[in-house]
Amino acid sequence: MRQVSRIRRATEKDVSTIDRTIMDWLGWRTPREESIRRAIENKELLVADQNGKVTGFIHCVMHEDIIDGGLNSFITCFYVAPEFRNKGIGFELLDRAINDALEKGAVGIETSTASPDARRLYEAYHFKQFMANWTMGEVFLELDIEEYRSSQRPRVSREPNRQAMR
Repeated sequence: MRQVSRIRRATEKDVSTIDRTIMDWLGWRTPREESIRRAIENKELLVADQNGKVTGFIHCVMHEDIIDGGLNSFITCFYVAPEFRNKGIGFELLDRAINDALEKGAVGIETSTASPDARRLYEAYHFKQFMANWTMGEVFLELDIEEYRSSQRPRVSREPNRQAMR
């Protein structure tokens, strides 16, 4: 069942929730609140808001890419709370992040993941593996922008059950 979330830019009031969530998700504590604040200040961090509760977030960094010859966006962190997975929230966050990057002039959008479920989600959004023979279990994916623009968006029912997103 699809749940309606409001996708918005993260604010200062979200810092401790995002910090705590990352700590619980990844299992280690490191000082990251200032980094989260910088991401907020740079408008790089989106959250899914369900009646005032942060249920997911995605962090995308814009950078100059000398390989692609222009601005590129890299998704560094993507998370949806387990109780809110398979409800369309991941699709909403990813779609907004992609459109934000394209509006800012990105010529490429990339990410990496070690999660098979996350990989299926990205591939549903026209991301393709671009570094072969990687032996660490992590795959690098790049959005096929033309394919993305010309396609229908994935349906919520195609969203995989993700254990962790990155």
